[in-house]
Amino acid sequence: MPEQDLLADNQTWINILEPELCKDPAAVECLARLLFLIKKEINSGPEGVIRASKILSDGIEVLYLYTNAHKGALKLYVLSLEGELKPEDEPLTLINAAIERGGGHSNRFG
Repeated sequence: MPEQDLLADNQTWINILEPELCKDPAAVECLARLLFLIKKEINSGPEGVIRASKILSDGIEVLYLYTNAHKGALKLYVLSLEGELKPEDEPLTLINAAIERGGGHSNRFG
């Protein structure tokens, strides 16, 4: 397959893995095994594709906990708990408005 047809080329993988993950060979091994499992599921047919999609969705949810978006959402949530926000700045108000502007596809992972 030509490199321009790839969703992620070798350099993309290196850019993702090098900063921290490559410092832990056991973590790299686990990731390789997970990617192999996902590939195997996809190649097994339609039901495997569904299982692979579920594996990826679960992974996205777990990874979210380590993102700057999560850190920001947590800060916003704490401000809400402390009563420091205007009603229009409450987390669910902001989130629901953004979801609506984005087309309302809030059930992709839930």
